Parts: sequence; structure tokens; C-alpha cells
Amino acid sequence: MTEALVASLRSALQRILTTPTPEDVWQIQKDLLAIGGETALQAREVAGEFYSCLRNMQSKRASRSASRQGAALGTAAVASVGLQETFASQEDPLKSLLASSVTAMLEVGSALKGAQAWEVEASLIYHDLAWYLYGELWEISLVARPELSLEQRRVCTDLLLKPVLDPDMADATKSALLIRLFQVVLTARLWPLLNGGAADPPV
Repeated sequence: MTEALVASLRSALQRILTTPTPEDVWQIQKDLLAIGGETALQAREVAGEFYSCLRNMQSKRASRSASRQGAALGTAAVASVGLQETFASQEDPLKSLLASSVTAMLEVGSALKGAQAWEVEASLIYHDLAWYLYGELWEISLVARPELSLEQRRVCTDLLLKPVLDPDMADATKSALLIRLFQVVLTARLWPLLNGGAADPPV
């Protein structure tokens, strides 16, 4: 793996942690294909799901106010400032990323409490994304929090995704939370590649 590929991957990730766009996630896919290997394959799977998530949100712009979508994406970006700082300063950010996620969920939810719900038929999409993220968060926590019991791990993972599955939660809030969780999972999957080009997956 060349230094140029690592630099490109790091640059795209930093942009995604600040203002996530489908275009930057697409760039990460190209870098991961060039890198190859099992670790890159797992990261590319996460990137693909994140790309679809962002594209689905973009496709709804015609049917809802841009300011509502901006509220969700903007709030996710604000909440991601701490995530980016964690990524930049920690030797191994996995534990910090997971530990900060619950607090971030509350911050995003509070900021969007008064946001008007988006009028979309998105329930199935949210549940599909939650299903996928549940498995990823579980596997990452096996490395980041090995001391947790089975029940503790289940409770923590349930807590992270509970707002997304809550039928009474505003769609804008759910979207912001999904973005935040994808940022966490993508960072965790990319970290071995950015930290010496590890060949083994982080699970």
C-alpha cells in the first residue's frame, strides 16, 4: 500500500467526518479497491452502505424542504467535530469512538428536538440500515470493549440504535443519528489501514 493511497484515504475520511457526501465516500471505495485485501473489503462494505444512505437522503430533496435536510446533515457534522478530533489524537480510537457515541446521540437528538419531521416513507430504510449497523457495532465492540459481558454488549448496542427504531422519533433526528453511526463504523474499519496498513480485519 503506497503512501499516496493512505494520504488519499485519510483526506477523504477527514472530509466525511466533517461534512459527509456521497462523492467522498465514492473516493474511499476507489482507494480501497486499489489497496485490496480482507480489511479493505470489510471497509468497502461499510462505505457502500453509507453511500447508499447518503444517496437516499439526497434523493428526497425534491419532496421536502432543503432546510430540513440541512438541519440533519449540519447537526451530524457538528457532532462529528469531536469524532474527528478523537480520530486525529488517539493512537487507537476504537474505544473512544464507541464510548462517545451515546453522548453524541443525545446531543444530536436534543439539537433536532424541535425540527419538523420529514414527510417520507422511510421506515423500512431506517430499519434496514439499523439491522446492518447493529452487526457492525457489535463486531467492533468485541475489539474495543472486550471486557463487556454478552448482556452488557447487547444493552450498549441496543441503546445506540434505539432512537433510529423509535416510531415517535422525528425522521430528521433518525437521519442525523444514522450518519453519526456510519461515521463511527467507517472510521473503525479504516483505522487498521491508516495505522500501518494492517492486513487483518478489526474483528
